Amino acid sequence: MKNLLEIDTNNCMNLTTRERLLQAATRLFADNGYRGASVRDICNHAGANPGAVSYHFGGKRQLYRAVLRRAAGALADMAPANDGEADDREPISVLDALRRVLDRMQADDAATRLLLRDLADGGSIAVESLTPPLRTGFEQLAAALGHGDNPHASHEGRLLFLGLASPLFLLTAAWPVVARTLELEIDQRQALLTELVRRTLRAHGHQEAFER
Repeated sequence: MKNLLEIDTNNCMNLTTRERLLQAATRLFADNGYRGASVRDICNHAGANPGAVSYHFGGKRQLYRAVLRRAAGALADMAPANDGEADDREPISVLDALRRVLDRMQADDAATRLLLRDLADGGSIAVESLTPPLRTGFEQLAAALGHGDNPHASHEGRLLFLGLASPLFLLTAAWPVVARTLELEIDQRQALLTELVRRTLRAHGHQEAFER
């Protein structure tokens, strides 16, 4: 995984200033928190002039909000990367969708840590940013289950959603200590989380419904 602050010169030249600021801010806010990441450091890491944050975002707070919204949207987006084939693709299983989320989390753990840091600090921006995409994810899960307006089914769907969402966020954030404790390599994480998803689906009686 490439550290966002170690973008090579060629890639840096191909990115807009706004994109470089978003990437640098994601990593610095995740590592140091809102107060610990200065506008000067963000601009330095992005290779931008000191006024770039104000010019592109209107200030540090607006940049922080944009970074959180982007992180939330990226983690919640379960669609295949090639949107040009959206009309032709077949519906994917919930297990396949979750694998895509796991891939995104492993590709950029800073986004997950940033959202969890804001939640732990009692911030409202992560809540604001995560609620719409997570609500959409829950509605998609409920539709896949065929729950409709059944109150009991809706309750079961909420339990399943909690059982699936919590491990993804927490294990991604806590992976360094979990890996050291269990003596795991990085390539073992996806296999373990996939098995955890399978067991959660099985416990709720839905495994066969989501695996083709």
